[in-house]
Amino acid sequence: MDVQSALLTALYTVLVLLAGFAIWAVRELVATARSVKRLSDELNATLPPLISHADETLSSVDIELGRINGVVSQIEEVSDRVSSTTRAAQEMAEAPMAAVSGLAEGARRFFNVLFRS
Repeated sequence: MDVQSALLTALYTVLVLLAGFAIWAVRELVATARSVKRLSDELNATLPPLISHADETLSSVDIELGRINGVVSQIEEVSDRVSSTTRAAQEMAEAPMAAVSGLAEGARRFFNVLFRS
């Protein structure tokens, strides 16, 4: 066996190994592509119902938030009415006190003037 034949044998061996590696790589690539296809099919089957369910849930939440908004608005209205009523009641209670205070002040001035003379 001379050098040329030894080199050809080594070259053929490397080529066979490279061909084997290429076949293995293509086989793995095909298996990966099939796995990706299977995953894609599962997602296509699973996602639309999930998205639909999420949409329904968000719609329900929106309706409930609308109800809460209505309740909060009613509470604000009642609070404003209570505030107005309290203010009116306070003014009604203060009016006689102001009148009595004014009378007392007038009487004090009267007696001060009366007793100074």
